[in-house]
Amino acid sequence: LVPGLFDGLRIELRVIIYLLIETGARLSELVNLRPGDIRLDHDVPHIHIRPEQNRELKTDDSERQIPLVGIALPAMKLCRNGFDHYYDRSTLVSANLMKAFKQRDLLPSTDHVIYSFRHAFEDRMLEGGLDYGLRCALMGHKNNRPEYGQGGSLAFRQEQLLKIAHPFDSGEFDL
Repeated sequence: LVPGLFDGLRIELRVIIYLLIETGARLSELVNLRPGDIRLDHDVPHIHIRPEQNRELKTDDSERQIPLVGIALPAMKLCRNGFDHYYDRSTLVSANLMKAFKQRDLLPSTDHVIYSFRHAFEDRMLEGGLDYGLRCALMGHKNNRPEYGQGGSLAFRQEQLLKIAHPFDSGEFDL
């Protein structure tokens, strides 16, 4: 989250990077967000990942609401209507981000890819002590135990995610 690190990238790509870091969402889920899926005026600002006409989710458990915490909230405010330029083009986004990360020497090994943000999000939730069921719900993974309730309110999810949000100084950080 070094200020200016991604200068020169389209704003949509910068926003996607910060959403990947703080939501754990799949790249394809983020690039396909529609305006109705982005709920910034809600008591708990969040994104709603859901199927749409002509677009299915990976699994039924992939439908979920993820609170926007940390840098994800101010970033999402810059793309309130989603990512029209990249809609249904996650392969292009991945290629552009890989190029940007390689140019900035941000990939610690050849095993690291953009999808590694999703893996890191899961690790951060585990290390932050977030409940297994909540981790499954936020990642869009199936939980093998019987399903009861909604997986916690959005306010509860936000409170839990704030435990692992990357700190940043909004006064010094220019997206």
